Amino acid sequence: MAKGKEFDEGMDAGVALTLADIALQIEQPERADALISHAIKLAKDSGDNDQLAWALLTKARITNDGNVLTEAEEWVASSEDEWLRSAYNNQCGIHALEAGDIPAAKASFAQSLALKEMLEDKVGQANTLYNLGEISREEGNVEQAKEFHARCVDLLEELGDRKGMVNGLAILGHLEATEDNVDGAVIHYEAALEIAESEEDFEGTVVSRWGLAEMARAMGDQDLELQHLSQVMAGFMQLGRPTPEPIKNRLNELADTIHGGI
Repeated sequence: MAKGKEFDEGMDAGVALTLADIALQIEQPERADALISHAIKLAKDSGDNDQLAWALLTKARITNDGNVLTEAEEWVASSEDEWLRSAYNNQCGIHALEAGDIPAAKASFAQSLALKEMLEDKVGQANTLYNLGEISREEGNVEQAKEFHARCVDLLEELGDRKGMVNGLAILGHLEATEDNVDGAVIHYEAALEIAESEEDFEGTVVSRWGLAEMARAMGDQDLELQHLSQVMAGFMQLGRPTPEPIKNRLNELADTIHGGI
């Protein structure tokens, strides 16, 4: 590939889009934008409407421009590429979600999920289930949120994404806690903690132990709460990172209560 904004003559739209994704990964947004524009031009020149739709979707993904999505709609509607349809619906869901149009986001994600299930796209399914779960959580529909996130965790387990599982299990723990189901919350937080520690996932460990500390507090077990929070603080200290104020404040409260102050 030539330097600057000149591209190899033999490059097709698909290659240009692949290189654009690579440019984004290595934080070269201007290069990515130029490659996407080049892909759009190539697709238009060749009359390849599927590639044109993919190029427009890629542009929409990095710019969150609804006008670009509208432009892509015509080509997606006439395409027989189900992967393209799935990606289009997913991007429409993301755009609607960021615009605050929850009903439109739910409808688009549901359509995308149905296509991803047909295509057996497990990674895509997990991502969409997560989005649907978070929408349900924001709406206060806890049971539906639990269903979506549980399905997401199952897929992440199949995919071997253990860090993703930690996040999903912690979310399930939080959802159980909102319904005052302490036992259910503890089960999920402990499962998340076990995986987080085996993966040396510090953030996951903190979230899991914080959740377990909150459940210990709900049960009135101050010693167990102190144990979890102390281990969280020790982890921050080992990494040379400041302990968050809420954790320090709660530890001081516990110290005053249990030991009469230090």
